[in-house]
Amino acid sequence: METGTIDAKKMGLDFTLAANAFIFLLENVPQDRYNEIPFEGSWTPGQVADHVIKFLSGIVYVQQQPQVVTERPVDQYEPVLKEIFLDFGKKFNAPPNAVPGNGPFDRQHQVAQIKKRVQEIIENITGDRLEKLYTGVPFPTLAEFTGLEWICFGTYHLRRHTHQLEHICSIYQAA
Repeated sequence: METGTIDAKKMGLDFTLAANAFIFLLENVPQDRYNEIPFEGSWTPGQVADHVIKFLSGIVYVQQQPQVVTERPVDQYEPVLKEIFLDFGKKFNAPPNAVPGNGPFDRQHQVAQIKKRVQEIIENITGDRLEKLYTGVPFPTLAEFTGLEWICFGTYHLRRHTHQLEHICSIYQAA
C-alpha cells in the first residue's frame, strides 16, 4: 500500500466488498444450523455474526473520537494487520469486549445490524479522516491507528471471518 495519496473510494469499495461477502455467506447458512456449534471449540454462525457486529461497532466508536495529524506513514500498521488477520492458520481469542454472546441469535436482526454498521463506517471514510490518527483508543498491543488502518483492520477482519464461515459451511455440507 502506498503512502501519500489515499483513495477513499477504493478503501470504501474494498471494505464494502469484504462486508458483502461476509453477509452473503451468513445469509446462506442453513437456518436450522445458525445457532448450532459445528465442531468443538467453534463459534456458531450466530456467534461469528455477533463478534462481527461488536468489532464493527468498535470501529464506528473510534471514528467518533478526536483526530490529529500524524507524522508517521498513515499505513504503517497495514502490513502487520494483513499478516495478523489473513493468516488463517493462526487462532486468536477475541478481546473481552468482542466475545460473542451464547445466543440464540436472529439472523435477520444480525444482518440488519451488520449492514447498519458498515454504512456508518462507509459514511466516515474520507481522505482527510483516513490520514489522521484517532487518539484515545489504541489498537490492543500495537498503537493508535489512523483512519486508513482502522479500515484495513475492518476489511481484513471481515475477510478472516468470511473464511471462518466458509469453513463452518463446509462442515455443514459434509454432514
